[in-house]
Amino acid sequence: MKQTSVLLTLSTVLLAACGNGGLAPRAEALRLDATIGRSTIGTGDTTSIVFRLRNLSRAPIVLSFLTSCQVLPYITTPRADQVVYPSGGGWGCYQVLTSLALGPGAEHVTTVLVRGGAQANGPAIALPPGEYRAYARLEQPDHPLRSATIEFRVE
Repeated sequence: MKQTSVLLTLSTVLLAACGNGGLAPRAEALRLDATIGRSTIGTGDTTSIVFRLRNLSRAPIVLSFLTSCQVLPYITTPRADQVVYPSGGGWGCYQVLTSLALGPGAEHVTTVLVRGGAQANGPAIALPPGEYRAYARLEQPDHPLRSATIEFRVE
């Protein structure tokens, strides 16, 4: 009987250790930051909004995703919290397994260029005059994160 309880305890410990895989991050190991070049831009001006997913730990982290979406930026209006970017309000993601590997101290950067006015040049997103908010979400089922919200204005 004693041998069975020791075996059961050992099996439970091993299963708990294997379930982690050794590469699953703890909540405090990841941080999603947001910064903006300029919080007020005029018509024709451009600024960058940068989102950084950072591995704060001393160990590598591998994140697994069920879709092609990983770090997703959003721009909303503050009054109605209406999503203006991406157009249509949501991202279209492929149903495919993807992963993101971050070494110790490494970061994954997502940048959104915003241009004040009705027409965008190149990859910039055109926004008419108004108040806006920007944030990003990590679309990882086990470790969902959201960056701080950045407020900015187009004059």
